[in-house]
Amino acid sequence: MQRILTLLASMSNLSASDISREAFVGITTLACGGYLKALRTSRLVHVSGWRKTGKGFVTPLFSLGDRPDLARPEFKDADRDSAGMNLIVAALERAGMMTYLEVAQASGLSSNTIKNTRYMDILVKQKRIHIAAWRRNRAGPLIAVYAVGFGKSAEKPAPLSRAERCRRCRQKKRALSDNRGIAAQLSKIQGIRPAG
Repeated sequence: MQRILTLLASMSNLSASDISREAFVGITTLACGGYLKALRTSRLVHVSGWRKTGKGFVTPLFSLGDRPDLARPEFKDADRDSAGMNLIVAALERAGMMTYLEVAQASGLSSNTIKNTRYMDILVKQKRIHIAAWRRNRAGPLIAVYAVGFGKSAEKPAPLSRAERCRRCRQKKRALSDNRGIAAQLSKIQGIRPAG
């Protein structure tokens, strides 16, 4: 423990891995062995800062002295960054406007990863991308179409009413029924009457 205190007397704001490397003490001895906890309990060291990583402020930094520990800063979406988010922006720069499903294919990321980690929402908040338009997918709900760069996001259109959904369904059925469907047209060409 004396090596740790000597090190912290000459250097401050060191993480457990920094202390391990500089004082030649195993990281498991420091963290799991309780050295840092014992030093904090005896008020010889304190948390003087936090190191920011892609996942937030997760690494405490230690300094010598009997001072109150610095509280962990709140981690906001604006602070987030990851390799996946950079892949999304690169894919949009390369291929242009896309939905999150198309971005998943273009970037090599899983669509579930993009959706569950809220990458697209966070990138919009960070003003690295914006919603350029809205598109209806086959099932009917609207899906955002994203473009790279800061811009005014397109407003989300109102959802279809029940009457509009029924009208669309009838139009699809009409297009596929009678003599309009492909099977009916092929059988008409070949002189065969369609079944049904």
